[in-house]
Amino acid sequence: MNFTASRIRRVFQKIKDETLDAVFIKNSTEPHIDLSFFYFTGLESGVFEDSIFLAYPDGEGTLYTSRLEEESAKEGSSRFKTVVFEDSGDLERHLKELGSNLDKIGVNSRELTYRDLINLKRILPDVKIIDVSDALADARLVKDEEEISRLRRAAEITSRIWQTIPTILKEGITEGEVKAQICYQIQKDASTLAFEPIVSFGANTAEPHYQGGENRLKAGDFALFDFGARHRRYCADMTRTLVLGQASDEQKRMYEAVAEANLLGIESISAGAVAGEVHREVSSAIASKGFGGKFTHSTGHSIGLSVHDGAKINASSSLVLEEGMVFTVEPGVYIPGFGGVRIEDDVVVRKGGCEILTSGGRELVEL
Repeated sequence: MNFTASRIRRVFQKIKDETLDAVFIKNSTEPHIDLSFFYFTGLESGVFEDSIFLAYPDGEGTLYTSRLEEESAKEGSSRFKTVVFEDSGDLERHLKELGSNLDKIGVNSRELTYRDLINLKRILPDVKIIDVSDALADARLVKDEEEISRLRRAAEITSRIWQTIPTILKEGITEGEVKAQICYQIQKDASTLAFEPIVSFGANTAEPHYQGGENRLKAGDFALFDFGARHRRYCADMTRTLVLGQASDEQKRMYEAVAEANLLGIESISAGAVAGEVHREVSSAIASKGFGGKFTHSTGHSIGLSVHDGAKINASSSLVLEEGMVFTVEPGVYIPGFGGVRIEDDVVVRKGGCEILTSGGRELVEL
């Protein structure tokens, strides 16, 4: 069975509605692109704005796309049927013809725009539309081996780039200059950015999602780097923190707490573990080192086609981890006005443990 058929069937198993005739995935225009479209199709090229993918319970699928994306669509010719439409009117005619054979379809409410929903109801007035977004999200959490292969490669590229970062650091360099170098290195490797990198120095490292850029690196500063490559549409997400020069006792204490928590988080992840319990263990470990209340986010998040791919490892999560799920493990300690430390790795949940995708030492680097 090809991976498109396998993924379609997995989604329908999650839906558990025997009367559902099809799942309807509609892209609008950037930024309203439904990543479930690429989950089903596996297509690596093209944007596919205003394209539709219809998935059927037997694993069959049909792509409706414009002439603009016809060549890109050929990549999936062995896995699904493709219908090329000339314009919006032609697409509407195709959908109306389909409507005579459909009673109920599922849509992804998390991504379908309101305008597209209204238009769909106009074109198919007699077809019942139901929300299957939860089933789609649940299905996408467990990655198949094709997805893991792409994630593994994205992590390898990202890990290799981390090895180059210390070589470009020097006193006086700006956050923006380092960010530009990271972007260049990722794109030089025939990859794209999974997200805008975070590069922060000194006290700015205490802001987890800092987006500045002109602060200059000084001796004694923390330097934090959060970045990732996207390979064949799948993302990596890695963070490392170092100190320019000799670290102070407080910096060493912070770093040690986070490094131990990162290792504990990795060791706690396996099939059958409960996400909330993993987070509580990691959070308690950080608090036991004297940093209670200084770990301000979840231990991790799922990763895949999106950097934040639908689930979190946090205190409120009752998610039972399954083999093939892929998460970040990223504990941190943040002290406003002083600085912060975060160490982040990507892991695949396995029976009896996890597979670590990212590499690079977790020991404190003092440049």
